[in-house]
Amino acid sequence: MNAATITIRVLSALFAVLLVVGGLLVAVEIVLAQLGRPAWLIPWPAWAGWLDGQTWATSTIRLLLAGLVVVGLVLLILALRLGKPRRLALPATGSNLHVSIARRALQQTLKDAAARASGVASASAKAGRRTVKITATTANPNTTEVHHAALAAVNQRLDQLGLAGRLRPRVRIRTSS
Repeated sequence: MNAATITIRVLSALFAVLLVVGGLLVAVEIVLAQLGRPAWLIPWPAWAGWLDGQTWATSTIRLLLAGLVVVGLVLLILALRLGKPRRLALPATGSNLHVSIARRALQQTLKDAAARASGVASASAKAGRRTVKITATTANPNTTEVHHAALAAVNQRLDQLGLAGRLRPRVRIRTSS
């Protein structure tokens, strides 16, 4: 898991806890109001009095509603944003056969292919929606030669899988010190 995934999960959990606590607090306040008791934490009588004096034409209300619309649209865009696919469909060999490869398995096979290339000491791979990023480490000072060898190995493996036209490989060479 990368840092962005962990951050999103932590923020989602905090937001969920905040919503649960807020919902419980509102429920307690509603019960207290129905029993004729004073407000516990939320000063709802003061808020209700302030809202009674407002209209839809009030600039404060319009700004508040516009802000809520913007926050809602941002949350909607974030929710609908496409992430990395877990599986990539491979070309079918039969009429009723659907074959796919897990993204991690693809990353592993491309990493292995790049690591076997001439002059490469180690490699790593990240597969996205349209590109595959390969980082290869070499002790060879001629990085152009190693780059071509690693790129050829990755392209050959993508050809074997039938993903050559769908995924664009990007190879970066680092020299080890």
